[in-house]
Amino acid sequence: MKTINYRLQQKLEEVFFLEPNELGVSYLTSLYKKTTSYLKSLPFIVIIPLSLMAAVFIYLLLGKLIIKLVTLLQYGF
Repeated sequence: MKTINYRLQQKLEEVFFLEPNELGVSYLTSLYKKTTSYLKSLPFIVIIPLSLMAAVFIYLLLGKLIIKLVTLLQYGF
């Protein structure tokens, strides 16, 4: 039993040894860190409005073609 717990503890410690993400350019790295920290704390405040705006934009742009495509995919699966 101790060996299983020991191996599990080693695996958990490996997860915490991940190196920080560096994108090469300091501006991109700082932008990435700011964006991901905000998305980690409140993801739905950003994701839901963006997905709703994208859906409305695609509907306005493509209209009936999207409705036919969704209907085809719905019956296909």
